[in-house]
Amino acid sequence: MRALPLRDRGGNALLRAYHDGLVRHWTPAQRLAGHLLAALGRGGWTPAERLYLGDAVRGQGLSMRDRKGLHRLLNPAAFPLATNPLKNKQLFARAASGLPLPDACDPDRQDLDAWLTGQDDIIAKPSYRSKGQGVERFVREGTGWRDGDRAMDAAQLATHLRRVWRQGGVIQQRLPTHGALADLSPGALSTLRIVTCLNEQGEPEICDMALRLSAGGPRPVDNFNAGNLVLAVDGAGRCGPAWRSGGKRPPSRHISHPVTGVAIEGALLPDHAAAQALAIRAHERFREGFTLIGWDIGLTAQGPVLIEGNWNPGTDIVQLVNGRGLADSRLGILYGHALSRLTAEDWRGARVVQRDRR
Repeated sequence: MRALPLRDRGGNALLRAYHDGLVRHWTPAQRLAGHLLAALGRGGWTPAERLYLGDAVRGQGLSMRDRKGLHRLLNPAAFPLATNPLKNKQLFARAASGLPLPDACDPDRQDLDAWLTGQDDIIAKPSYRSKGQGVERFVREGTGWRDGDRAMDAAQLATHLRRVWRQGGVIQQRLPTHGALADLSPGALSTLRIVTCLNEQGEPEICDMALRLSAGGPRPVDNFNAGNLVLAVDGAGRCGPAWRSGGKRPPSRHISHPVTGVAIEGALLPDHAAAQALAIRAHERFREGFTLIGWDIGLTAQGPVLIEGNWNPGTDIVQLVNGRGLADSRLGILYGHALSRLTAEDWRGARVVQRDRR
């Protein structure tokens, strides 16, 4: 991932500040590499983003490719990934201990078979993955278990889960969606993405929110890229219209759920204030080395639960649901503030090419 496509800086003050900071401190070799990559067309807006983000939004926006270089600078604790608690899911569970989390099993510290006897519906997630990739759901069926069309007995499930754990994954109870959202998110727990950023006083501040809803597909996730719904939420917790991913087609707009028919626009989120408070508490816990974090807060029947934190939160969905670029927002202001506080050493340490190999 290139730190910034030089051709895209245009009139966007946020990207211009980012670009100027990099070039001012780059070595001649870095500068040459950056221009070569720009000439090759790497970076900038993807075809998918051009489908659902108009010219005005992109003019003041931050692309999914460009945000990686920016977040790498502002979240220095992200690398190496093996020690990043917002990428390594087992580290996250330990670091977030004491915050509201899903009931989970650590097979190195407890009896997995005994834990499974008390469960009827569980989730297994691989580590170092994003966008809901590799997430599996297992539901008890008689004396055995089922994952979609695959049936297995308890011993087979335990063997599989231990393998997931050895590879760095996590094993969790699947939490039921809050009753007020059950018909708005059939098939997966609805999560509220809350983006927090350290402000001018060095305190975590909520800058953006987007609610994700399952469209009722076969995958036990609510991620937008998996064909699900995303929408803006105002300060009072009231929902706006939703957008559903259209794959290679523009996303479709919905004021009611496309499967259940329940009204989306105007619906009030349950536990909205409590979810926001949880995001602030979580950033306080993970503030060392992380300027901004995208939190996924599960809106469950038991109240808000911290599902995960993201060191490199996506910019596409918040720009889609808000209809404006990040540079024209409170988050854009705080990006600029954080960039202005970087040292020459920080800038010189920025890599022209960075890859997430996990």
